[in-house]
Amino acid sequence: MRQFSINILLLLTLLAGMVLAAEPKCSYCKKAITGSYITVDGKAYHKDCYRDHVQPRCEYCGKIIDGKYTILDGKQYHPACYTNHILPKCAICGEPLQGKYYTDYWGNSFHASHSSELPECSTCGRLICEELTRGGFELSDGRYICGICNETAVTGDFLLESSLSYVCRLLESNGIDNLPDEIPITLVDQRRLKQLASAYSDAMHGFTDHNIQTLNDKVISKDSHIYILSHLPLTMFRAILAHELMHVYLFERDLDLRSDIREGFCNLGAAMVYQDTPSEYAKFRLLNMEKSQDPDYGYGYRKMSKLLDQRGWSYLLETLDTIR
Repeated sequence: MRQFSINILLLLTLLAGMVLAAEPKCSYCKKAITGSYITVDGKAYHKDCYRDHVQPRCEYCGKIIDGKYTILDGKQYHPACYTNHILPKCAICGEPLQGKYYTDYWGNSFHASHSSELPECSTCGRLICEELTRGGFELSDGRYICGICNETAVTGDFLLESSLSYVCRLLESNGIDNLPDEIPITLVDQRRLKQLASAYSDAMHGFTDHNIQTLNDKVISKDSHIYILSHLPLTMFRAILAHELMHVYLFERDLDLRSDIREGFCNLGAAMVYQDTPSEYAKFRLLNMEKSQDPDYGYGYRKMSKLLDQRGWSYLLETLDTIR
């Protein structure tokens, strides 16, 4: 009878140990868990411990996340908090940038749909609207000019003389000198420019008309007339003027070059102006030249620019007629 009682006691002790061993410990507070509990990633928690200390909370509002959530850079957000407060906003309509969107050179991000709704400025590439450009307008020749570019747009003769003086000094500093003292400069619209340039290209913003007068087969006079699109921002106007003056330089020296060499060389003049102008707009225009796919104004420019970097202005000017 005594032996039986001892066995019963041992059995009860073993059963109690098994019960204690079966009770999980909370992975947060390390205390035994009795009753129902939560298991996450193989770890057990008291319901209160999990809710108050482990359950993920939104990085934006700080409230507990139940159900679906969005992760960005390792941080968790309620879907609504992420959409309304974390996602970047469209610079035009202010709505969250969900789906397809673009970011322009100027850092403006906007829904892709706006690019088909709004016109693009012909000189800076921004979409024209109050939010990005303080508005803008359409010119009679079909071009669009934004409010930002219009602030310095060359529309009359009052900036021509000062621009010519500035550009000539810049060219002379690199050996492009002895240009004619009097070179007429006329502002025209795009229709007129197309009429003047028989081989008009979309990359063109100016044109120089050359004339030679002869007597008994001898040249007695040479003159050039420069035409430039109106409403170009001052920096771009001066760059186009430099390009056209490079044409005058070639004409005065009777240098008849292949089109890619000719336009590439003349675009070095435009690059001079952009490189001499400390503005984001000048960087933008220079980048356009460097990325242009035009065979003359793009590839030709890069070819001549590479040669200039390698050999310098003196070599380039002395060997222009030999470049192939």
